[in-house]
Amino acid sequence: KVLDFGHRLPFPQAVLINGRAQGSAFTVEQGKTYRLRISNVGLQNTLNFRIQDHIMKLVEVEGTHTVQTSYSSIDVHVGQSYSVLITADQAPKDYYIVASTRFTNRTLTSTAALHYSNSQQPLSGPIPGGPTTQIDWSINQARSIR
Repeated sequence: KVLDFGHRLPFPQAVLINGRAQGSAFTVEQGKTYRLRISNVGLQNTLNFRIQDHIMKLVEVEGTHTVQTSYSSIDVHVGQSYSVLITADQAPKDYYIVASTRFTNRTLTSTAALHYSNSQQPLSGPIPGGPTTQIDWSINQARSIR
């Protein structure tokens, strides 16, 4: 009904990772590589997705294989879906998985945990920051995807 009367959609209450605003955990085994599917099913906000101390290799965009390029964070625009490969090649502990809104007056951030199966250390330290609010970073990243 909101849109029927020409009003804007309200700002979302949360960004979801695996269907939850907070508290999801993904267990990985040291040395193995995993495929993650990242989708922005929202209606109005670009999201930035990143995993603390891990590089994501982009391998698929919208169901189509792409030139494999590595990113420390990736902007996912409304309606986009990406597949990335991550390798559990860091010290065995828990790492933040972060999704946050971009280009909004107020930033919504949700976190999950990348849990190494042999981890003895819980999530710690500050949540890894995303890119600045400058739009050119996002445009340049989008142009790099082939």
